[in-house]
Amino acid sequence: MFRSFIAGVDYGVRRGRKKVGGHPITRLRHERSPTMTQPVAQPEVVDVDPRTLVLEANVRADADLDPEFIASIKTHGVLTPVLAVRADDGTLNVRAGQRRTLAAVEAGRETIPAYVVQDAGDPARRIVEQMVENDHRRNVRDSDRTAAFKQLHLLGLTASQIAKQTCTKKNHVSAVLEVANSNAATVQAKYDLTLDQAAILAEFDDDAELVEKLTTITLDDPGNLIHAAQRARDERARAALYAQAETALAADNVRVIDLDDDANSAARCIDYLRQANEGEALTVENHATCPGHAAIIVRHGWNEQMTYEPRYYCTDPTANGHEDRWGSAYAEPKKGPMTDEQKAERREVVENNKAWRSAETVRREWLAQFAKRKTAPKGAAAFIATALAGRAYLIEKESQKSHRLAVDWLNIKTEPYRTAEAIESVVDGSSEARAQHIALVLILGSIEDSTGTHTWRSNGSERAYFTALAAWGYTLSDVEKIAQGDA
Repeated sequence: MFRSFIAGVDYGVRRGRKKVGGHPITRLRHERSPTMTQPVAQPEVVDVDPRTLVLEANVRADADLDPEFIASIKTHGVLTPVLAVRADDGTLNVRAGQRRTLAAVEAGRETIPAYVVQDAGDPARRIVEQMVENDHRRNVRDSDRTAAFKQLHLLGLTASQIAKQTCTKKNHVSAVLEVANSNAATVQAKYDLTLDQAAILAEFDDDAELVEKLTTITLDDPGNLIHAAQRARDERARAALYAQAETALAADNVRVIDLDDDANSAARCIDYLRQANEGEALTVENHATCPGHAAIIVRHGWNEQMTYEPRYYCTDPTANGHEDRWGSAYAEPKKGPMTDEQKAERREVVENNKAWRSAETVRREWLAQFAKRKTAPKGAAAFIATALAGRAYLIEKESQKSHRLAVDWLNIKTEPYRTAEAIESVVDGSSEARAQHIALVLILGSIEDSTGTHTWRSNGSERAYFTALAAWGYTLSDVEKIAQGDA
């Protein structure tokens, strides 16, 4: 247990210093200062009941004892001795290690190791030593933790066993091991990435080009990584659904065409066609043998409701003996070839619409976490007042229909048409600060419910909304910056 302490003593000997131990304050004790006295010789390491220790005044105002830390102390004990000073009456006062001491008491440890020195009676020394002891401590890097968990796993420990031994949540251990067993572990170690960042890279481990792109975003614009990752997930989902629809068409010997291709400029949907000379209307079945029989794949809905379905076309109706089904007055509008400018504009619309849907997923997940706050953030009151003044629908009775997002974020259970009563019951049991935050969430939910792909084209009409979200910690994607009016 005290190998590091002994090593510190040896180091002191090699440096020609007195054997005062390996604690970081060793050097400080040898500094001469008008406000500091010489150290007392012969410190010792003793096992002591933590309940008998007295905590000195500490520069750290809050011990911040989290459950994981207490669990670790309960399982492994205090591995690094606390620094204690012995007062003239023999009392041991904890100078450095109040968290370890308090956690040991909470965990029911009978003894903990203490590195004991004589009290020099210098308040300035106490403050400096406490600052030094905290300032020069560095947490284990996430990449080091990843490597350590992988070694434990290779030694035969399961995720559950690692979680128990290290007092870490099992889902966190599983996430670390997933990174450890991917190429992302190498990237994490090279660039000192956080676990969250490395986990995103590990998710796309089968696509080296995408991982490289996401790594660049992580290094250059880390706040945008979550948006880029969601966009990549959505693109994968779309590609999978599209491929499924394409495979089904190929099984029926139906070729898929691209209407943006000038070679298909004469193509018409069979829903608007019939056989020549007022013949029967075209259907998938009776048009299947036509040389021009083809299809495009059309998306319906977004996210969880998204599907891809075929829409059938004839690539050359005139040559294949078809005419407008209801006469020229009701024919499908014919579109001539698009100009390069029109194509560029259409691509921009398509790309920004896709980006908006991906950003919407990220934004609403963030808002769900934001809703769990106990108090409203700075500027909330002004935002609420301004929103109510400029959006009459927020105070209309029918507005409760748009509270569907807010009640979900606030985890309010309600029946249809009983939303208002459910919200009121939650507010009645809340503090003033929490009630204000609930009001803010209701307004944010209503505004969010009114947004869509049209929002980024609305010339900054939602500037106040997106500016507020950014001020409260949300990272705007590029398309949201357009909606904000700043791009």
